[in-house]
Amino acid sequence: MPNKYGNLQAKQQEMMRETRNYVHPIWRGVGFILIILTPILGYFGTIALLEENAKQKWFVIPADLLAPGADPLLYVKIGMTLILAFLIYFIFQFISMVLFRLLGPSRYGPYDVPPVSYRGKKYRR
Repeated sequence: MPNKYGNLQAKQQEMMRETRNYVHPIWRGVGFILIILTPILGYFGTIALLEENAKQKWFVIPADLLAPGADPLLYVKIGMTLILAFLIYFIFQFISMVLFRLLGPSRYGPYDVPPVSYRGKKYRR
């Protein structure tokens, strides 16, 4: 809505909105790869764990989790894939958090005021 000063304010807000929401295309690609890669790694990790479990007998799979049909371990594979995918996702998030903290921008910008180190007045009774 134009005001008495013209439409300048709306244009400035639109320009700020465009620059604020801009995400570099490389980060979109990295995010897409992680969305695809995480469940695939979870599935292959599940297959590897189930094969090692068959050899080493780490834990017994309950009969309630066995599915009738061609693949009796279907429910186990689905559940373990989801669990491993979330674990891998959290590991990737932790790594990116650490890298952002180490390599990211400083906490305060050039226009920020330094934090005040005021502890308060000592009170006496």
